[in-house]
Amino acid sequence: MKKAGKNMAGSLLSLSLLGSALVGCSQGGESPKNEQASGSGSGTSTSAPVTIKMFNRVNAGIVFENNPVIAQAEKLANVKLSIEAPPINNYVDKLQVLMASGDLPDLIYNWGGADANMETWAKNGLLMPLDDKISKYPNLTKNITKEMWDSVKSVNDGKTYLIPRPNIVNHWGYMINQQWLDKLNLKAPTTLDEFTKVCQAFAKNDPDGNGKADTYCLSFSNPSLAANTIWNASNFLASAFALPVVNGVKDTDGAYKIREKMSGYLPYLTYLKQLNDEKLIDPEFLINKIYVDQDKLNQNKIGMIYAHQYAVMANLSKEKESDKKYTYHGVLKDSTGVASDWVTPATWGGWMISKSSKNADAVLKFLDWGNTVEANTLFQLGVKGVTFDSYDPATKNITRTPEEAAKLATLTSTYMTIANAIDGNGAIIEGADTAEKVNKFKEQTEAALKGMKTVNVPAVRSPKILNLNSSIPDIVKKKDEQEMKYITGGVTQQQLKDFLEKEWYPATADAEKEYVDFMNKTAK
Repeated sequence: MKKAGKNMAGSLLSLSLLGSALVGCSQGGESPKNEQASGSGSGTSTSAPVTIKMFNRVNAGIVFENNPVIAQAEKLANVKLSIEAPPINNYVDKLQVLMASGDLPDLIYNWGGADANMETWAKNGLLMPLDDKISKYPNLTKNITKEMWDSVKSVNDGKTYLIPRPNIVNHWGYMINQQWLDKLNLKAPTTLDEFTKVCQAFAKNDPDGNGKADTYCLSFSNPSLAANTIWNASNFLASAFALPVVNGVKDTDGAYKIREKMSGYLPYLTYLKQLNDEKLIDPEFLINKIYVDQDKLNQNKIGMIYAHQYAVMANLSKEKESDKKYTYHGVLKDSTGVASDWVTPATWGGWMISKSSKNADAVLKFLDWGNTVEANTLFQLGVKGVTFDSYDPATKNITRTPEEAAKLATLTSTYMTIANAIDGNGAIIEGADTAEKVNKFKEQTEAALKGMKTVNVPAVRSPKILNLNSSIPDIVKKKDEQEMKYITGGVTQQQLKDFLEKEWYPATADAEKEYVDFMNKTAK
């Protein structure tokens, strides 16, 4: 997004607008009231608002100074918000620096959820355990399911240090340049053979028509979440090898295993090597930062990236012709004809409260309000008369002027939500602000879901398998490097196998046993 204004999301801005408080938060299943996104409050309170210092991951186009959406949130939740929001591209790095500083805000967003970082911070006494507090907040217990709560319990002590951020269920597939497909008389691939043909055509047949050999089939990006690029952004392709990119799924023989022992592991890496050898894949995929692959798609440098069903319309904020250029499709079928849609608990990271915070109750009240239709509607739509004219919650149709759409991009987004879904639903389909776009979204989503087999993956809370990054960091790093070197021709397949047999399998044996035992017990 383009920047607007002098003070952007990277700055620490104290927003101290006072307003009437929310006395009775609307429950997650209720319909939004007319005033919820219109700028009028829903209650009054005589208590003084508490200042909450907040560290959040927000898109860089958001202007926090004099932001009417933030002002309305402060009014409804009876708080004052002091928000620090580093750019998305280096949020994880900034978060690490913050947590090491010893000077922590009240509320901290952890994109990785209950990951190894959270476990380390909890063990180091930086985070507040919340188990004895959560039951006091009805919207937290209503909107956040037991499955979600179970998925964030610490694997070290079983306590809860993170409030899950409920999300819409994402069905990860891919987004492809439909204009390139049409020009080359191709269809979106559903099998590996079809995918290979499309890849070759996108890289070799000048799909952008500029007369230069400067396009590639696809790229990946690295979200920097303690895992290498190919495992973060490739489930749509790994599915063709029946190779899950998440823990908690059985191998083709019906047994639980670590990924490196699964039947599809080496064939998948070998296929990526083939793409790289034939120069079909973006040569910079190893060094791409998060969303760089999306930028390259919009720049007509590549023709395909991994994506969920909302990506085409959400991409309109970066590419105004997104709904005309791209289409969304489900994962590829494996050799048996099954396209496995691995669905984990629908959360998008979560919120941590620092142990040093003096305002834990106020923070929890704010998060409780954030898990209502009122809050979700406000953060996703903005303020009536400022970012939209009308909204129908039943159809999700929105009307807004071009000026209001431009303001929306600087005032709020789904990144601003406390909970991105209420009872599993968002207030909007991001970017779909016309009936035509809503229908196009529904058509593509329904077609993708029809062609996939949804596999609900349970939360894996097996301590040793989840703590590999911290317990054997050097071996994990070496394993990632060996995989990448194999793909790029730096080591042979035999050398990769030797590393696995001599170093990786012995180093992970105890973790694998614990994981397999955990899953066999959980699956019963």
